[in-house]
This record gives sequence, C-alpha cells and structure tokens, in this order.
Amino acid sequence: MSKNDISEAEPVSDTLENSQSLSQSLGRYRILNEVGRGATAFVYKAYDPQLDRFLAIKVLRPQLALDEEYRDAFIREARLAAQLTHPGIVTIFDVGIADNKPYIGMELLEGATLEQILANQGKLNLKTVLAMTFQLSKALSYAHKRGVVHRDIKPGNIVVLKDKKTIKLTDFGIAQLDDNLTNKGQSANKVMGTPEYMSPEQVLGETMDDRSDLYSLGVLIYRMLMGLPPFVADDLSDLFKQIVKNKPPELHISEDKVQDDLQDLIRKLLQKNPEKRFMNALSLTAELRSIQGKIADKTQPHSKEYVSLKLKWSAVMAGVVFTSMCIGLVVVYFMQFKALSGITFDYGRSIAQSVAYKSSESLLLDDTVGLNALVNDASHNEQLKSVILMDNDNSILAATNHDLVGKNFTPPPDRELMRTLDKTDIFQRQLDDETVLFDIAMPIVYAEKKLGFLYISFSADLMYSASRMTLVTMLVVMMLTLIVVFIITLSLAKRTSNDYQRVTQALNKMALGRIDARLVTERNDEAGLLFSAFNRLANYLEHRFENSDVQRTRTIKQAKIRRQIKPDNQIAETVELDIVSHKDESY
Repeated sequence: MSKNDISEAEPVSDTLENSQSLSQSLGRYRILNEVGRGATAFVYKAYDPQLDRFLAIKVLRPQLALDEEYRDAFIREARLAAQLTHPGIVTIFDVGIADNKPYIGMELLEGATLEQILANQGKLNLKTVLAMTFQLSKALSYAHKRGVVHRDIKPGNIVVLKDKKTIKLTDFGIAQLDDNLTNKGQSANKVMGTPEYMSPEQVLGETMDDRSDLYSLGVLIYRMLMGLPPFVADDLSDLFKQIVKNKPPELHISEDKVQDDLQDLIRKLLQKNPEKRFMNALSLTAELRSIQGKIADKTQPHSKEYVSLKLKWSAVMAGVVFTSMCIGLVVVYFMQFKALSGITFDYGRSIAQSVAYKSSESLLLDDTVGLNALVNDASHNEQLKSVILMDNDNSILAATNHDLVGKNFTPPPDRELMRTLDKTDIFQRQLDDETVLFDIAMPIVYAEKKLGFLYISFSADLMYSASRMTLVTMLVVMMLTLIVVFIITLSLAKRTSNDYQRVTQALNKMALGRIDARLVTERNDEAGLLFSAFNRLANYLEHRFENSDVQRTRTIKQAKIRRQIKPDNQIAETVELDIVSHKDESY
C-alpha cells in the first residue's frame, strides 16, 4: 500500500456533474467560481446577496451526500465547529442543506496555505515558525476546551493571510467525522488524513484526544524548521512503522539560545505515549512564550552579585593585554627615540665635520670670500637653519645671517647640552614657535692646529615626526590588538557561558520535574562530555521514574486483587498503607 492509496479517486463524471449543478447558485448563495477541492468536498467562492458579502462555500461531494448517516454527521460536526469563534480559526457563517447538497458557508480567506508557502520556500526561519505555532497553539487550546479536536493538523489546513502575520486553522471536525464513520463501517472510501502528520494512536486506530493534535503540531513544527517531516517513507506501511516505533531525528537549528528548548519541545510533542506529551495546548503555549522570550533576549533575572562569565573573561584579557601593550609601547618608544636621536646627532656631526674640513684651508689663508661661498653652499641644506664660522677670538668671519659678520659670537640662551663627542658639543633648544633645534659647536683644526670654531644649527622636526609616527602606529596597533583580543575572548567566553547556561537551564527543568529535558550534543570537547553526562543522567532518571510508575501500577492492581479475594478491612487498610509507602520510596 502506498501513500497515494490514501486519497480518494475523483471521478470525472462527478466533477462535471457537480460543476454544472453549481454553476449559478446554491440556495440563497450565488456561486462565482471554484477555489479548491478535496477528497470529501468542493470549495467555491460565493456571494450572499442577503448580507452583501463574499464567502467560501464547502459542498459535500455527491456520492458522500447520498449516504444519509454521513450527511447528517457532516452537518452535525460542522455545526459543532461553527460554535468556535476565535481569531485563529476560520469563522463558519452557515451550515445547512440546499438542493439536497450539504454545505458549509465560511469566511473567505485571502492568502496562501502553509503547504503552498513551504512548497516554495522549503523551510521557514525560527521566529516565523514560533509566531505561527504560538497562534496555532492558542487556537487549539480554545477549541480543545470546547471539546472539539481537529485530528488533521497539516500545512494544507492552515492559511496565512495577506498581512503575513495572521494564520487561520480550517476544517475543524471533518477529520473526526471521517474517523467516527469509518469505525462504524459507513465509509468505504475513508480519508485517513495526511499520513506524515498522523499520531501513533491514530495509526493504530486507538482512542484519540486533543493530545493527538499536539503530536501533529509537533510534526508541523519539525517540517517548518527542517524542510521535511521527521518520518518519511515511500511505502505507507514503512511510514506507519516509523511513526509507531522510531524516535524522531534530532532537530538542528542555528539559534544556540533555544536549541535545547526546541529539541525538548519536539521530543515532548512527538512522544509515542500521549501521557508523556504536553497535558494540553495551554501548556504548550506557555512553553512557546518562554522560548520566544529567550530569543528576544528577555533573560532571566539574576542576583545582584551575578556577573556574566563572558564579561569577566573579556575584561580580564583586555586588561592584561592593555597593560602589556602599554609597557611595551613605553619601552619601544623610548628605545626608538634614543636610536633616532643617535642617528640625528651623527648626521648633524657629519655635516659639521664636512663644513669644518672644507673651511680649514680658507681660514688658514684668511680667505673670507671662500668662507662665505662655503656658508652659502651649506645653506642650501633644508635641515640647516644657520652656519657660523668664527676665529679663535670668537669673531664671526662668515654666517648665513650676514648681519652677524664681524661681531663676537654669543651662544643662544636656554640651550641644553645633550652630548659631547671628541670635543664636539651637541645642544638642544626650543624656539618661540616651539620648533626644536640641535646646535653643534665644533673646533676647526688643521694639522692639529686650532684655526677657529664652527657653530651650526639644524632642525629636529624629522626626528620628532618619525617618533610621533611610530607612536601613532603603535597606538593603532595596540587598539586593533585590543579589539581583536576582546572579540576573540568574548566569542570564546560567550560560547563557554552559553554551555554553562544550557546545563543550568536543563537542570532547572529537571528540578521542576521535566526529566525529559536533554542537551543537543555535537561537541567533541569537555563541554560535549558534560552534555553527554547530563543526558545519561536524564535517561537514567526517566527510566527509573517509568519503572516506578509501572511498579506502582502493578502494586495497585495487586492490592485490588487482594481486596477481591479477601475483603477484610484491616488487610485492605494495610495494603493501602503499603502502596503509599512504596510511592514515597520511589520518589
């Protein structure tokens, strides 16, 4: 048997007959056009002139309408569904029989079915899935409280309206109708529903309740997130075997905050035993609200002493790196400044030696023309600010400032001796415009005879510019390093913090009695070992509680048998006390 066998064949003559007979009107409704068809009914767009509105008319197929019991049950179930008035459930306006055709007049929805959306997109993002599921769970909670079970939750029965925010659940009661009639043997062509979304009890033909809808909703959530239902098979018997026996594959999502919560949610919804699922849709709604809150960063309140591990690690690492970088910056800067100073001094000293050597012969010959020519030539060096040549009596013989020639040389004020090398003094001074100059005073010697003195001044701008550039570069490198270290540390700490939070949340669930909580484990490090250890503990506790429940049930049955065999009040009371004692020990 294949899945195709599950849908009823649609005779061509039946389609033509139904289309012709409804080409104009049905009762007071004016039929406009066909908008859809299913295994049990046709759906038309119609106009109600009495109330001046458009609506959808679902008309039972002719061959089913001939079955009196089926037709009556169709009307009865439709009237029961018509009592549901909820924003998430399609509104039923009218139920009746016109021209011997049972029909349902309902709200005309403008939008697309979830089946069409999934066919185009494959799967949906997490926030959209949670928003849809939240609306569906509220609608189901409303219906279940009024005793109506859908029994055919599937994408084709969910309509997403044009606003792309509101969804409507359709076809309440019809699946239940088919199931009830088939149990009575009234429908040979029974539509079993969509196989992938059927619950185990539905597959086995057992009693169904609202928890069967929750199972189908779990399959729907899985389908929207993963792109496929949890159980898929070409052969229907293989599919049913998976639904009844196999565990669903793990859910894989990218949102770390709620991956464990969603996995637990799906696991609980897809439990084979209805007793292990959510007790009702209201409990599911509360769980979905909690998951949505976590995604929206609505974190749980912590004590005043609580400081996130990721902030601690990031702050500590950033502080350590900042301190280390500052120390390194100071050391490197001063070492670089010292090296640049030495290079600058050597450069100025070499220029002074060159000028002194060239001027020695002119001084010896008392050639002032040659001295002035030498000074003028030296003045073309942009770094040299002044050159002064003087005799042994400090009388200026030649200078870049011609006004000084013939005057006695007076050293500039506020100069600071920086270094002395081979009778050469190097000074530093600062001008009013904050320009820093280096002055070099050097004797002019020829054949070991002192002929005079040379005093040159050159700018230190290049040296300080290089130092500033080095400092700025190092500061930029330090800031980039700090940012990179902070981001990497924050990322690693965040991951570790998330691991701790996952374990904490799972333990909190277990403390509240949720022994079905598990952690998704795909890690091959210490965190993965921790998650695996938690899951083993949870499995152990779950099995122990299950065994305790079985043992308690067995004890109760034995007590009932003993009461029947020997209805002595004293003995019965003793057995009752033993049961209570056994219950306390198991927990």
